[in-house]
Amino acid sequence: MPAMRRTLWRRLGLAVAALLLVVAAVVAVGLSDVSVPDTSRFDADLGAIRALAVSTGEPLPTELRSQHVGRANGVPLTFVVAGSGFADHSFDFYAYQLVYAGGHTVLVDVVNDEQTQQAQFPGSEFDAAAYARVQEALRRADATVVTHEHFDHCAGIAHSAHLDEVASKVHLTDEQLRSPEAQDAGFTAELRARFTPLKYERMHLLRPGVVLIKAPGHTPGTQLVYTRLADGREFLLVGDVAWHQDNIRLPRMHPRLSNWMGGEDAQAMAHQLRWLHDLRRTAPELHQVVAHDGAQMQDYQRRGLILDGLL
Repeated sequence: MPAMRRTLWRRLGLAVAALLLVVAAVVAVGLSDVSVPDTSRFDADLGAIRALAVSTGEPLPTELRSQHVGRANGVPLTFVVAGSGFADHSFDFYAYQLVYAGGHTVLVDVVNDEQTQQAQFPGSEFDAAAYARVQEALRRADATVVTHEHFDHCAGIAHSAHLDEVASKVHLTDEQLRSPEAQDAGFTAELRARFTPLKYERMHLLRPGVVLIKAPGHTPGTQLVYTRLADGREFLLVGDVAWHQDNIRLPRMHPRLSNWMGGEDAQAMAHQLRWLHDLRRTAPELHQVVAHDGAQMQDYQRRGLILDGLL
């Protein structure tokens, strides 16, 4: 009997050790990242984008503004930029507004309402007054688009009290409206039917100086938003292709675990990051704006590149 017990304990120990090895292997793989290639297959042509932006000859926007609405704290940095340690990192939530000399505006990303944000990030910071300013900007905007269909970029549309007034001026793409992520953001089948989907190939001139560029990967409906101001300044709103400017600067992805949890096409995103990284060298005058990077936004605002608050 003692010999049998020793055999059972030995087998149990081996089984536990094997299980721990499997768990360790899964964690190790999950925290590793898909390598960013040396050459990008993402074939967006900056020259063509720039040409399209000014193709109508009409007045370009005069300023880019942003509105900070909320913040989620306590995200380990390694889940944002692979291999960056476990220091706490914050996700900041912004809406953007392009303003034309005549008072016309384009709104990009409408963040989320408080109920949606607290359901996803319990205890996170939410500025109700700032959200009210975003909703008023949505009501007044001549056109509204989102970088992608995740709740923190578009639930403010789905739950807007002004929906009847603004639906015809909201240009959600076909891919965004058909995505399951849109349903999670509050776009029911009945609600989606109220929008005319925007359909385009590769890139689309939304308004003078504003070009949409398809970039599926983070979500099926992800798009970049290029804008050129009347004074020649250029911006590229990259949405969540990157969560931190270091994703582009290094360049390095967030880890596979984040890819798996988000259902991302990591290979597509890796090629987009290479393209964005290369633009830092070939077009340093193009200011890339990462959606959730509060430190980057504060730097842009200090330098007067992006103005604080919506009109």
